[in-house]
Formats: sequence, C-alpha cells, structure tokens
Amino acid sequence: MIRSLYYLKAMGFNFVDTHTNHFEQVQNFQELKQLVSSCTLCQFSKTRKFSLMEPKIKNVKLLILDVFGQKSENESGILLNSKKGEKLKHYIYQILGLCDEDFYFSYLFKCFCNGKFDDFSLQSCLPFFWNELKLIQPAFLLCLGEYTFKSLGFKDYHILKGEI
Repeated sequence: MIRSLYYLKAMGFNFVDTHTNHFEQVQNFQELKQLVSSCTLCQFSKTRKFSLMEPKIKNVKLLILDVFGQKSENESGILLNSKKGEKLKHYIYQILGLCDEDFYFSYLFKCFCNGKFDDFSLQSCLPFFWNELKLIQPAFLLCLGEYTFKSLGFKDYHILKGEI
C-alpha cells in the first residue's frame, strides 16, 4: 500500500482530506527528465547510472519505442550506444533514410533493468512514457516487439502487426 502511495506522489498526486487531485501532465521536457532521474519507485533505480532518455526533445514524426536499454547505454548515458542500437540506426538509415535527428527513441523502462522486469516496474514507468509521448506528439509510433505493443494497452499483436 505504501508503495502505491509513493508511486502516486511521484506522478504528481497531492493527498488532501477533502478531494483528490487528478494527475497533471508535466509542462516541459526538462521537468520530465528530472522526475525520471529522481524516481525511486522500483528496484531498477538502484542500477541506474543515467536515465535512458534522449538528451533533448526533438520535433520529429517518428517515435521508436523499445522495452529496455542495454548495459553500455546505462554506462555511457547515450541511447542506442550498443551493438543492437548501432544495428537499429543502420537499418533505419538504410530502409527509411532517417538519421539520428530525424526520429526520437525511447524505452518503456527508463532505468537499466538488465533484461529482467516485472509488471510493477512497468506500471511505475508507463506514466513517464505517456508524458514523453504527449510532449513529442509524433505522427507515428513504432513499437519494437510484442511486449512493447501489449504494454501500451493493445490486445492482439498479430492483428495489427505490419499495419499502418
């Protein structure tokens, strides 16, 4: 119970006797980055060296979302600074003709999770992603994988797989 209250407080809820306040969206990207950097809602905050977020907001049409970052990204603080990331950037450039500045990349888990995650941690990180999405307002969201897709609340991955 206390964990849930800390979660709500970190997301902007204030607790008063007479009424409940609704969650307020963050106003700017720097505020969001600060909230993510100071988050201690789950055990992954203990392994975090850097928040796994882009350094600045980009005015782009494509947001690419993956589940979790790699160890090298946690060590350096630079997104897509791994073999997997380099391969992804190469394919995006070869197939879509987009360089790093032409797309925004994000993770569901904003802290390094070493490939191990649970639903509580996901529920702790999802509000950060929804705020990030509202600030960026891309035309397209590309989910990398079934877990990423289903984590956003979609039900059947196979029906929409490959659809525009």
